[in-house]
Amino acid sequence: MLAFIENLIYGMRVVLKNKYRHFVHLIPLLLSAGIFASCDQPHKVAKRELSKQGVQPTSQALLTAVTEKNSQQLEWLLNLGVGVEQKDPKGKTPLRIAVENKDSSAIAKLLAAKANPNASTEDKVSVLGIALQHSDDTTINHLLSAGASAAGLMSDGEEMIPWAVRHDRQNFIQTVIKSAEDACAKDRIGNSLIHIAMSNGQRKLAEILLERGADPTQLSAAGETTIHHAVAQNWLDFVPQLVSKGADPNIRDAKGLSLLDLAVSDKNPERIAALLKAGADANSRDSKGQLASPLLRVFNSGDVELLQVFLDHNVSPPKGNWDSWLWQALKNRHPHIADRLLKQGTQPGTLQQDGLSLFEAAMREKQTAFVKVLIENKSPTGNALTIASEQGDQDMVQMLISQGAAVNQVHSITKDTPLNAAIRNQHDHIATQLIEKGADPALPLREGQSVLHLAIATGCEKTVKLLLERGADPNSQFILPITEEFRQCVRPGVIRWLFKNDSNITPLMMAADSGNVKLAEHLLKAGASTKAKTTKLKMWPIDFACRQEDVPMARLLLGKDPKNEERTVKIDLSEQRAWIYDSVGNEILKTKVSTGKKGFATPKGVFVITDKNRDWTSTLYHAKMPYFQRFSSRDFGLHQGVVPGYPASHGCIRVPAGTAAKLFKMLELGDRVEITQ
Repeated sequence: MLAFIENLIYGMRVVLKNKYRHFVHLIPLLLSAGIFASCDQPHKVAKRELSKQGVQPTSQALLTAVTEKNSQQLEWLLNLGVGVEQKDPKGKTPLRIAVENKDSSAIAKLLAAKANPNASTEDKVSVLGIALQHSDDTTINHLLSAGASAAGLMSDGEEMIPWAVRHDRQNFIQTVIKSAEDACAKDRIGNSLIHIAMSNGQRKLAEILLERGADPTQLSAAGETTIHHAVAQNWLDFVPQLVSKGADPNIRDAKGLSLLDLAVSDKNPERIAALLKAGADANSRDSKGQLASPLLRVFNSGDVELLQVFLDHNVSPPKGNWDSWLWQALKNRHPHIADRLLKQGTQPGTLQQDGLSLFEAAMREKQTAFVKVLIENKSPTGNALTIASEQGDQDMVQMLISQGAAVNQVHSITKDTPLNAAIRNQHDHIATQLIEKGADPALPLREGQSVLHLAIATGCEKTVKLLLERGADPNSQFILPITEEFRQCVRPGVIRWLFKNDSNITPLMMAADSGNVKLAEHLLKAGASTKAKTTKLKMWPIDFACRQEDVPMARLLLGKDPKNEERTVKIDLSEQRAWIYDSVGNEILKTKVSTGKKGFATPKGVFVITDKNRDWTSTLYHAKMPYFQRFSSRDFGLHQGVVPGYPASHGCIRVPAGTAAKLFKMLELGDRVEITQ
């Protein structure tokens, strides 16, 4: 063709050279214009070229051209006006085939030829969906520009928009979602688009949907909220956005649990903080009433770090303040929780349970760690020192005193002082400590006796010693009538009976009756009288020791060493014999004796020699009893008399004349006498 045109131009130039000299230069333009005008007939060219290739301009030929990606042939067929909606045996249109083949040239030509992007197919798969599946943004845009609908199905049967959300096709979603109605669409099982995005971890897409009007209050098919998804994905900073758009931070799941319930169960402080910040109710219980509120659960768990999260968000308990919760911390034995509350400004106040303040209750329950927390936080001690003294907790007594607890405070209910409580409960070491710290022994006791009397009754030796050293009267008589409370402090013995039946009972008498040698030693050293006697029965201190067969006590009261016994007298009623042994058990004398005859039996037991008289006459029988040595202040003893070889006395132990004198000289007051059968 090109050679033909060149020859034609040359011939015309020769013919016209002379006559049409001025127009010679226009000849190429004129010729080319005519030639190209003839060539610019697309349908003619198409027809000719298709004819050369033996292709008929049919719809089937167009389907073949698209299938085989023959772009030139497709163009010729389109130029000849071949229809674009013919379907292949599978029901696919040329546009569908081109999109499946990712043939962008064919797609463009078909769309230019007005191919229907929404044409139905047997499988109902959308052409736009196929392009979406291929991630072919150019084709997607061409199809959308040509009017493609986003309402079609994907190859797996899922609707296009939910599929696009599930596969994070953000550009597509931004293009097709134009309204809140679009943004609130759901998939085939009932999940909204924002639920799909969030459950698949697509934060950006979720934000896009929320901006486009997605409803964050909608529930997923499983009954979950958008906040549930945000928490599950740990998008805690997304929660406020959801709440601002109407999501309920207190919504509950199918089990009746709130998000805050779940966060507490998981012990997740970050999640708890985010939910509280978003408005979650810390005091709301689960809808089934099976769990305590999130706040109470954390409080009772003792997890101080989680509790601090609630405190940091200014959460208040149902009644508005934390004061009463200190009692719950005490009940739970969680001093660290109490410490955190106190440091937040919670006050124990004057709230009382069973008449006790918080401090007193902690002491009563022996919660040392809790008490220390209260001390560290400068909580009022109340009567805690009295309770600590009662319990015998020396370390706590020291701590309370060091913190300024009043040693002379009188308990408003029990009327006790710390000193009285310590003595009553036999905490000798604490009582002395209190006295040394300024406790006043002169303060009255609820038992109606003096502190010295109570200390003797309870056997507090160190306290008695200290009181006597500080001027207590060792001969002060017990105050009558004796209260039953004080009587119960006294060990069983003669004294208990005497309190109801006699008077003029002294501390030394009680010490003698109790058998506490140390107490008696302290009293004697301070000047206690061994000659005092009761009003009615005329009992001396020695009588109490003798009644108890308490040889060490009797020896002490007789001025002897209670521990070192130099001699022992043993009398056998069956053998009518007596033996004297030294301190190591060696026999130093043996003698015949005559003991009480029938009707006047000599008592058996352990006795001591309490008095001696060279010339004694019996006050009962008016008989002379030379070298008389009385046993335990009783009405019998050892003396000179007839020894016929059998029991013949009125109860005393007779010894021969010469032996009686030896024994009188050998034996001393306080010597032990054991009479056996």
